[in-house]
Amino acid sequence: MTMANHVPLDLSGADHPALRAFKEVIPLSGFSGATVALVRDRAQPFVRKVSNRADANASLRDQAVRQKALAGLVEGCAAMPEVLDMGESEGFFYFDMAFIPSRDAINFLSNGTFDGVAEFAERVERLMERLAASPPVGDAPLPPRKQLLVEKMAQIAERTGARHEEALAPLLAAVAKLDVIVADETPTAVHGDLTFENILVDRRGALWLIDTIPSPFDHYMVDWSKLFQECEGLWHAHRGRPLARGVTWWLRQYFHGAATRLDPAYPARHYILLGLTFARILPYAKTEEDRAFVSKRVTECGLAALEHL
Repeated sequence: MTMANHVPLDLSGADHPALRAFKEVIPLSGFSGATVALVRDRAQPFVRKVSNRADANASLRDQAVRQKALAGLVEGCAAMPEVLDMGESEGFFYFDMAFIPSRDAINFLSNGTFDGVAEFAERVERLMERLAASPPVGDAPLPPRKQLLVEKMAQIAERTGARHEEALAPLLAAVAKLDVIVADETPTAVHGDLTFENILVDRRGALWLIDTIPSPFDHYMVDWSKLFQECEGLWHAHRGRPLARGVTWWLRQYFHGAATRLDPAYPARHYILLGLTFARILPYAKTEEDRAFVSKRVTECGLAALEHL
């Protein structure tokens, strides 16, 4: 978990009903639908993640369940903080997890040696191999079918109106030309939001994963697209946390090779999946600067995808 300057607009830190009983509450980074804080009142500090709205309870509960399930699947090549408790406080769902002394991957990669960067890449590759070989979590996994991709793109287009029609057009054309995402359409385990901010690195270099979410379909290729959103799309740099381009480009090449080794058909899907990952940000982009950056990436990926099909 990482410290953050940003806090949710409606509820944050010790002001949240689910945190008022504690004396030592330190806000941590988190997504807009939840408050995340380190609680130090007890002998063993823990992290509490709690919804900010009652209508977000279900998604946060799902995240806690997914985190527990994925922890068993990735054991040995990565870890997830243990879920210690879950419940509701004044109508807000929360779950508690072990605090992991660590840095997120952006911080780690910005200060690490090249050997450390290479070891990080190798650990990520082993993680992806494990996800690719593991069954999906949950009772109703979504197979990686083209129709689900088409439906997601239609949903994005509808939610953004005509505002990004031109940016989405090349990607939509590439999706239309795609026959299948993967040949056997077999679902696999997937984290869902494997960004550099959601990969923590402890003092031994071990990987810890946080903030798993549902994906448009259950397949490890979605996690590759999130990694490429960082090391090729440079999303972290746009958000004010740049890394050396030599590091990100080296990681991009390493991960692309690893993805191709797992599935030789991956290169033809690379830019479609990366474009979809950026397109999924469009309905939530809050500033004109964010919308311009994401739209540009979507267009670039769509045009590149058409060239690779």
